[in-house]
Amino acid sequence: MAAYTPDRRQILAALAASAATPLAASRGFAQAPSFSGRKLVSSGFGGSTMDIIQSAIFTPFDKESGAASTQVPMQSAAALARMKAEAGNPQIDMFQFSGGQEAYAKEEGLSQPLTGVSRLAKIPAGLKDPDGHWVTWAVIAEGIVYRKDKIATPPTSYKDFLKPEYRGHVAFPTITNGYGMDFLVMLARAFGGGEDNIEPGFAAMKQIKSETIFKAASDLPTLFGQGDIWIMPYDTGNTFKIQQSGLPVAFATPQEGSPAVFITACIAKGAKNADVANAAIDAMLKPEAQIEIARTMRWTASNPETRLPADLAGEVPAVDKLAQLDRGKINAMRAAWTDRWNREIAR
Repeated sequence: MAAYTPDRRQILAALAASAATPLAASRGFAQAPSFSGRKLVSSGFGGSTMDIIQSAIFTPFDKESGAASTQVPMQSAAALARMKAEAGNPQIDMFQFSGGQEAYAKEEGLSQPLTGVSRLAKIPAGLKDPDGHWVTWAVIAEGIVYRKDKIATPPTSYKDFLKPEYRGHVAFPTITNGYGMDFLVMLARAFGGGEDNIEPGFAAMKQIKSETIFKAASDLPTLFGQGDIWIMPYDTGNTFKIQQSGLPVAFATPQEGSPAVFITACIAKGAKNADVANAAIDAMLKPEAQIEIARTMRWTASNPETRLPADLAGEVPAVDKLAQLDRGKINAMRAAWTDRWNREIAR
């Protein structure tokens, strides 16, 4: 699809708009043409998450650019299936993923390189596609969630799950939960192994296999609410939700790093509104937008230029505190490790 090129009247209109609205110019849209009357369709994650993203990113973007953005609720796997089904004639311009589907989309020729995303250069290499097909605009950081009224000194390491004083008060997710798999890998890393040597992870997990094993995030409020569970591996977003319910929990970044779950954006190949999507992705990378996402969902900012306020800095790990796992190696070993976990750990 040819790149969008504004004609002379559009350029003059954009310049007039930027001169009349200095606030918009100061927030990063002065150099972009007006998208007045243009529509942008993006996939979204549904529920309150989609509503928060709309309020923090798309609504301000629409106000400043003149576009009209809509999110279609669907989880990442369904979004990829939709992307494949509409290959050659995409009805959704832009896709958001949280499970690595953006890499598959590139490999299958379903996405196109980002163009005109001025902040793309600021994003660390590990958080974007080397060919520019996708970018991580936020990160869900995993780590240690604990009850402040039971553990006065914040935990500092995955090794802390083996402390004798926590015996009987630990919970961790089953390996079929992605966070359970990541917990196994981080235990291995903490005790000298990793993706290439998972033995230390299984050895450590065997020491706590009699503790509480749960299935999903929906179990967290009950586990912490009953008072017997003091510590578990999970993420910043769910920690925030539990805090909002009134429970005295906090998040700690382990010294081994916080495993990163990328929240990415890419554009469908042949998207009719690719130019609008590129501008929207640029807006996602704005420090102001990333601060708002950190405040409302406790997701980590991907742009290193984002400076979180003091009240957030202690609850949301900085991008340089993230631990990037080798998802390729993990996926290759997932079946074997799951089988072993079921034999040696599961009850």
